[in-house]
Amino acid sequence: MDNNKTEKPGPVRQKILSVLDELLHLLGDGGIHSTAELARRLDVSEGLVSAMAADLARRGYLEPIETGCGTSCDGCGLAQACAPASGKAPASMLMLTAKGRSRNRLSE
Repeated sequence: MDNNKTEKPGPVRQKILSVLDELLHLLGDGGIHSTAELARRLDVSEGLVSAMAADLARRGYLEPIETGCGTSCDGCGLAQACAPASGKAPASMLMLTAKGRSRNRLSE
């Protein structure tokens, strides 16, 4: 086998890369996105979105937005999505880093 030859990714890997690209694209559209919402939009489980987000965070494309700050929600940009402000169960919140925004622009 020629070690200099780059092999084309298999269909499963292509699907994973496609979903990762779509996740970055959705986050790049702006706004606040929860893991549950992203899972619905990507038609995958919340667990898979969490795993993908952890991978993208390790690679520097995403970072979590900490919720549950315990302060007043008045004037907070996360108030509509944040668990304490909305009365919903806590949700994982994610956002693109500068590296993620740059990668998203390259894929357009």
